[in-house]
Amino acid sequence: MTTDTVPNPVTFTQCHSMHTTIRILTGPLYLLCVLLPGLSACGNPPTPSPPRKGIVTMAPHLTETVFALGQGSRVIAVGSFCDYPPEAVKLPRIGGYLDPNLEKISTLSPELLIVPGRDRKVTEYAQMKGLPLLSVNMDSLESIDEGIGTIGKTLGCLREADVLRARIRAELDAVRNAVKGLPRPKVLIITTRPDHTLNSLYTANRTSFVSEMVDCAGGENIYADGPSNYFTASKETIVMRAPDVIIEFHAGENLDESERTKFVADWRQLPSLPAVRNGRVHLIHESHALRPGPRVGEIACILARHIHPEAAIPSS
Repeated sequence: MTTDTVPNPVTFTQCHSMHTTIRILTGPLYLLCVLLPGLSACGNPPTPSPPRKGIVTMAPHLTETVFALGQGSRVIAVGSFCDYPPEAVKLPRIGGYLDPNLEKISTLSPELLIVPGRDRKVTEYAQMKGLPLLSVNMDSLESIDEGIGTIGKTLGCLREADVLRARIRAELDAVRNAVKGLPRPKVLIITTRPDHTLNSLYTANRTSFVSEMVDCAGGENIYADGPSNYFTASKETIVMRAPDVIIEFHAGENLDESERTKFVADWRQLPSLPAVRNGRVHLIHESHALRPGPRVGEIACILARHIHPEAAIPSS
């Protein structure tokens, strides 16, 4: 780190000497000495800012997408929760989307900052600092497909984007075909449950990619008609809608076997549910299970194996 040098204090003798010199430098000679530095400065153009380099991705699914498009070497920093692919784990962290380290982002001076959706704080800061910003909303299977195309176009790798989009579509179609014609059980999706009570149960409606993956896997989301993408479900309405299967996500949580057993056993508080009576409560713990990115086909396969264990589900 460069440290500014503090000049020595000017002594009375030096001041007297300087004053004498200034008195001598009068007339044209004095003007020449005053004007020359200014003329020199005017003649030299300002030093240009160094070119921006590298990409910063602020969410795990965006990081995965950029790497899946073969552009991982251009990524210079990632969000706090980015853990895939392994190369991304080694990169500097710039905080999460809700608590970004804006000064660190500015210091990195990236050629592009890719963020999920729109956040006023990040957007205004990027505009203030002149940081190129790409906002990508990916929360449905359609918007995931479109988002990959948008990122591919922006990064100059449209062909790779088309290949990735085609691969994901093929994976999802393979799952749909594997469960085609089978009965569609009613599924309760739990996206988040913070404790062992059943008082804070978060679920999703049909517009969420999570619900769409369940649909692809041959199930019917009991809250497809829910009031918003993600909301809290009550125990009373769960009992009324009587799910045949419960899919509970604990994405990225390092639960040991005893903890997993306890989360499943918690549902005995609602013994009338067909899913509880028939032992069809399933926990999904893969870290990418709730990421709207390149591996949605893999998660659809996992869901299909739980919803339709009798079907021949293709390997992911």
